[in-house]
Amino acid sequence: MSQLDVSVVIAVKNEEVYVESAVLSVLEQTGLHFEVLVVDDGSTDRTLEILTKLEAAHPDLRVLKNPKAGKCSAFNFGVANAHGRFVCIYAGDDIMPAGSLAARYAKVQGYATTTPVVGLCKLITMSEDKKFDGHLVPKRAGQGGLTGVSYMMNRLVVEKIFPVPETLPNEDTWMELAVTSFNWTLVHSDIVGCQWRVHSGNSINMQVDFSTYNKKLTPRMAAIRIFYDRYGDELSPSSKGKLYQKVRCEEFRAKGDIIGILTTQTDLVSRLRALSASNSFFYTVRKRLYGLLSGW
Repeated sequence: MSQLDVSVVIAVKNEEVYVESAVLSVLEQTGLHFEVLVVDDGSTDRTLEILTKLEAAHPDLRVLKNPKAGKCSAFNFGVANAHGRFVCIYAGDDIMPAGSLAARYAKVQGYATTTPVVGLCKLITMSEDKKFDGHLVPKRAGQGGLTGVSYMMNRLVVEKIFPVPETLPNEDTWMELAVTSFNWTLVHSDIVGCQWRVHSGNSINMQVDFSTYNKKLTPRMAAIRIFYDRYGDELSPSSKGKLYQKVRCEEFRAKGDIIGILTTQTDLVSRLRALSASNSFFYTVRKRLYGLLSGW
């Protein structure tokens, strides 16, 4: 059997409402040789039952059970069992636009196997709440996004990112740190590779109050310090210095230290993001500005 072009790894837990449409949107991709691995992270609803029926009807689908517990461990287990030249991760409640997987693969397939390469695409939000529906991310032409589901990663990249530390609640921040810190080849595109569903079940979103948001954000952002401690000495002096400033900025944000945030030497966007998540006032301002820019 010829080598698989791409492995799509999906981690799911209690996704009975969306999982069938999400997985089918991946299985119905055409134009390349691929596999889909779905790792069930201890669902207590009908998720596993739905997946088992899909697996029986689709030879390109493998359903696995996470031997541990937690989203990062589920992704780690799925990636460890993937066979494709490239790997991308996905969520059990999103939709993969028709033809997007082959289009994304076409952007990166020509790169040498000795070159760490990541293909970046865009996503578009979908939500029953009009404030959060239909937003293209990122908007700028020719620029792909940095959220985890936007990455098409070759084996050299996969071996560096995974396994994601399983003390973290989510993989996104860890993956973004790797992609922005290492000197890898990044291939940007305007392909929309994901219709990202915004709803109350998301691991984190701005539909909640500041206290709830902060309790979810702080454990995620612990990835910065962990990544710095693990990989700091492998980075260029410039990248290491920038990463250290991100560590300091996050420490100040977690304490609500506005002056500390503003005086760090990290980039302006990082400081503004930290400021907007430092207390309830700035968080509310951010939500209102987002709403105004979105036309509501």
